[in-house]
Amino acid sequence: MIMSNIKFLLILFCAPFWCFIPVPAQDQYSYSGFDSPVSVTQYGGYYYLSNSGQNFGLATKDGDGYISRIKSDGSQEEVTLKYITGLNNPRGICAVQGTLYVCDIDRLTGIDLKSKNKVFELNFEKDQVQQLTGIASANDKILYVSATDVNTIFEIDLSARKYVKWAETTSPTGLLINNNRMYVCSMGTDSLPNGKIAVMDMKTKQYAQLSDDEGYFWGLALHGNKLYYSDWMQFAKRGVIKWINLDNHSTGQVKFTSKIGGPADFVYDARNDMFIIPAVLEGIVFGCIGFTK
Repeated sequence: MIMSNIKFLLILFCAPFWCFIPVPAQDQYSYSGFDSPVSVTQYGGYYYLSNSGQNFGLATKDGDGYISRIKSDGSQEEVTLKYITGLNNPRGICAVQGTLYVCDIDRLTGIDLKSKNKVFELNFEKDQVQQLTGIASANDKILYVSATDVNTIFEIDLSARKYVKWAETTSPTGLLINNNRMYVCSMGTDSLPNGKIAVMDMKTKQYAQLSDDEGYFWGLALHGNKLYYSDWMQFAKRGVIKWINLDNHSTGQVKFTSKIGGPADFVYDARNDMFIIPAVLEGIVFGCIGFTK
């Protein structure tokens, strides 16, 4: 992809509650009215979005976290703001065989997407976890979650309802699995933008940094030979989406017209050639079309 060929015009900020407004000739849209949206996943024709509520960043079990559901063709009629409620500070989410698995402070919760009943729960209290952040599925039986605060990636056996410490790495956030490789990014340490972007061989657990770039990294998405990752840059409306070519290790940045406030765990929708990007600090979710061309 040649960056000069990317079509990217104005960001449209929508004042109405969870409003979606398509505008001809533009390639970025926005949904507003969320509460610290963190992570998005696509399943069964819908986007599911975790909202941390009023206390993002705190291990506060206040019950105001929730999951939103948005029809993936962007139709306003099928946006459900609080599709699943009763969560605390949900972050990473992943859907497997009709169950949505949610990282919620110190527990992994599984919720049936049709009945909205809880069907799974695994607690990480004994390992003093307070920041379960990222999640990725290896298959229908094995999940991996990142615990940013204890510098650990855990492997979860869904059938046995057990977990083990799988690997240690500094402040991991986003996880992505592809071809027996786990891509990992991190937010950094001591509140400094020194997070890394790396890959781990899932058999040997060998860790290799992919780039010299450092920052406040959170989300990952793969399209073709490019690994995209979000960088907050600062804790303000300064965030961007960057990429690294996994074949030749060239790097670049998506040329947004406007910066994003806290781009977190985003997803690439191949069917619509669209990236869905939660902006934690703005309460907005962006749909970005066509910038992979």
